[in-house]
Amino acid sequence: MTFLKPAFLFQFVIFMGMAGFVLAQSADPPVIENPSTNVMLYCAEPVAVAPLITIENIQVNKESDGIKISISNYIKGEDLLEFDKEGSFKYKWDVNTGSLEITGVGTDEAYEEAAKKVYYRNVSSNPTGGIRSFSISLRDADYLPFTADSGHFYQYIPKLDVTWKQARDLAANADYYGLKGYLATITSSAENDFIWTKIDGVGWIGASDEAQEGKWMWVTGPEAGTHFWQGNYPNGSRVNNSFSYWNSGEPNNVNGSNGIGEDYAHINANPGTIPKSWNDLPNAGGGPSSQYYRAQGYVVEYGGMPGEPKLKLSATSYVDVKDSKAPELDYNQMDTFLCGTLTQKFKIAFSNGQPTITLTPLDSRVSVVDGDTYSPTITVPDFGTYPFQLDMIAQSGCEYIDTIHLGVHNQPEAKFELDETTCEGYNLQLEFEGITKNEAIFTWYYNGEEFASETDLMEVEIPLGFSVMDRTVGLKVNEQGCVDSSEKPVSVVPRNSVLVDDPIGCSPHSTQLVATAVESATSYSWDFGDGNSSPEQKPIYSFVNPSDTVRTFDVSLTVLSNTGCRNFEVMDDLVSIYPVPVAAFDPVPEVAVITSPGISFYNNSHAAISSLWDFGDNTSASQEENPVHKYNDIGDFHVRLEVTNDFGCRDTLVRIVGIDFDRFFPPNAFSPNAATEEDREFRIYGKGIVEDGYKLMIYNRWGETVFESNSSLVGWDGKMSNGNDAPAGVYTWVFQYIDVKSKKHTQQGNVTLLY
Repeated sequence: MTFLKPAFLFQFVIFMGMAGFVLAQSADPPVIENPSTNVMLYCAEPVAVAPLITIENIQVNKESDGIKISISNYIKGEDLLEFDKEGSFKYKWDVNTGSLEITGVGTDEAYEEAAKKVYYRNVSSNPTGGIRSFSISLRDADYLPFTADSGHFYQYIPKLDVTWKQARDLAANADYYGLKGYLATITSSAENDFIWTKIDGVGWIGASDEAQEGKWMWVTGPEAGTHFWQGNYPNGSRVNNSFSYWNSGEPNNVNGSNGIGEDYAHINANPGTIPKSWNDLPNAGGGPSSQYYRAQGYVVEYGGMPGEPKLKLSATSYVDVKDSKAPELDYNQMDTFLCGTLTQKFKIAFSNGQPTITLTPLDSRVSVVDGDTYSPTITVPDFGTYPFQLDMIAQSGCEYIDTIHLGVHNQPEAKFELDETTCEGYNLQLEFEGITKNEAIFTWYYNGEEFASETDLMEVEIPLGFSVMDRTVGLKVNEQGCVDSSEKPVSVVPRNSVLVDDPIGCSPHSTQLVATAVESATSYSWDFGDGNSSPEQKPIYSFVNPSDTVRTFDVSLTVLSNTGCRNFEVMDDLVSIYPVPVAAFDPVPEVAVITSPGISFYNNSHAAISSLWDFGDNTSASQEENPVHKYNDIGDFHVRLEVTNDFGCRDTLVRIVGIDFDRFFPPNAFSPNAATEEDREFRIYGKGIVEDGYKLMIYNRWGETVFESNSSLVGWDGKMSNGNDAPAGVYTWVFQYIDVKSKKHTQQGNVTLLY
């Protein structure tokens, strides 16, 4: 139950049958009031609905009772009420009606605090602009802010099969804190929308044409006797442009022909009708058999009756919804890193809109001039970074705050002295002459390329090198992001020069490098770019390139003069060395016999494009890749392969192959009486046999020597050693000889003597 807080002046009791609230022992009426009439701006962040609300003389003693905060012109899908929970209260947000109920036992102070912690938020990415109105009232009745002047409250009373006349009488007997109830009279679209969306308003309202068919009158409440509609469909029309919201084809008195007049107004429940529209029904409605026109309840309205008090039981507040986004600083157009003096003017720019601004320093030592413009001037005590608050009012009126950090730094000047005379012709002496306030990075340049870079490197010595050309030196100073640079031409020329006799060749390539000087130098130090060095003035060095591609060598030279001046240069690509191919081949077989003297040569050379073969036997050379060569003589032969690559570089390989003597295959029979002379003796001879060491012996079957010869020119003619003819038969021969490669051989076999 909700009770008035007691006071001890007098007692009165008012019974409110439909709401169930009892007001007791109070001379002080209950109060729900918002003293502020200001329209609050909603920009992007939640805004409190009623931060100044007052709730007095109300004590809620039932868990189901409490207050209701409603968005009167609620837009579903956009509007939302959020809250910071207060105490043990329960919160219920109705997404369909746009109402937030706060219920539970509590004092007026607790409910006042809870109401102050309710916030409006728009969740649409493209909000519908305009003013949202809010009502804060007790949970038992809804308040329409549109009727703020007369203070109207509304209740929907569900009661199945209630007749219109019963509803009229029940409403007339209802009371809301001293306000007399009546069936609702709807005189505006705002009121009609509110009843429909806030209180499930499907039921009887206080209009009738019972007195005269077609003459629709408001017959309840302060509008009783007001004629607002004349006629039935299709000839009906508004009277004096009064508000009405009949469904299409209504009112039609469709049951009038049966003697049952449809004389009473009802808000539609049929989903097929125009939403929120009215129709005319008989006193009993459509009856239990009707799906959509069976009476479900009625709408009670309070307020506006003559002589009634104006209750402060509902607070009203308003929020103007702006489709406003916070101004965004455009850092592409504004520079928050300022270089120069302690007083700086800078530009403020936005990527969306042109808000009114005020720039305020957050450091008391900093001053701002023209802080309300887009080009303020600031003055800081020392170089560094300082915070500023930027207050912005967008064109929508929404206020925003941002913070800008501005860095103010010294602007260095890249001034330096160029000394060309101290070590004229050897090096240049450069010294910084400007002023820096903080640690800075100095980058020195020689001929447009970085020579050295280091923090606070204020002096540098740059060698002139050895070639005559137009030269420049330069300096870039970077002090905490503030940068300056300068460049100067060099007028002196080197006193040293370097010459290379032959800078290009095939690996290994030997060449002489010569350093010359106008005056005598104390020392020379060469670095050939491959890890080797020389202290000579005119070294001769062999450059090696083991790779398959051209290799260049960056040769450096350091020269120290008699006066201690140093010159140095790395001479990029001073020497170019071509790769050489690698000759390789395999002979198969490596040693052949004279009876099969062919040898195949397989070329395994690397990185070669051409080959030239010399087989070592005074025959013609070959350019084949993998030749096959046949030898005519026994012996060892030096085979030479020369290969060439793309650069004309050559490599040679010599290998020895051999042709050996094969065994003899003499005839196995002969006859001294043969027709041809060569068949009349048994003789072994052939190429590759030297006479020295030749020995042929013939034995009979008893092992007796019957013939012996020490010359390939003398064979066995069938005679015995005594000169007699040897008997026909099989004889054994043994042959001993030395070939041209000085190898000794022994063969034996059988020969048949025939007559």
